[in-house]
Amino acid sequence: MTTFYFVRHGKTELNLSLRFQGGEIDSPLLPVGIEQAIQAGRYLSDIRFDAVSVSTQKRAMDTANYLLKENNFLDGLTVQYHDSLREIKFGKREGAEIDHTDKQTDYLRNRPDLYDPTDFGGETIDSLVARSIETIENLSEAYPDGKVLIVAHGVLLITLINALVGKEKSKWREGGPLANTSISILEKDQNKKVYTIKSFNDISYQSQNEEA
Repeated sequence: MTTFYFVRHGKTELNLSLRFQGGEIDSPLLPVGIEQAIQAGRYLSDIRFDAVSVSTQKRAMDTANYLLKENNFLDGLTVQYHDSLREIKFGKREGAEIDHTDKQTDYLRNRPDLYDPTDFGGETIDSLVARSIETIENLSEAYPDGKVLIVAHGVLLITLINALVGKEKSKWREGGPLANTSISILEKDQNKKVYTIKSFNDISYQSQNEEA
């Protein structure tokens, strides 16, 4: 049984300003985002991870660093960085203010099976899920009885989780969006080759201070 701990990065400046923040752009963690990562780290401090895999984007790497500083079992633990865990690419929309009346934005959030980013040079949902699932499957094979921490991004994680548990493509965004530094735990039964959600979008550990 492989147990995955999926954590979204802490809140950033672009999250606060409600702008597209995809795989080709970054913005710094806000003070509250740093505090969220520290609190998540304290919550997971007694978990002995066998592997840590992190997106190569700075907001995810910074979140992982703050989180891991709180862990009690760092000896011998190595952190792997994966381009395949970067956020979905929004092409020309990177950094632009989110227009909630836009058809493709609505599809991305509610009907990912209809999402077509061709006009603005974005990445498809199929590409996002294919690259991230490959990484997760490789990790499950490498650590069949291990605990694996994944630190990545909101769209990537919600689509990945829903795809792993076998939901149809139209429901890959179901249950989203994930909160910043939320923790979702999935187990993979190696015999049955199925993933089961044990905890989803958990922020119960966070303090109530959400001021930036």
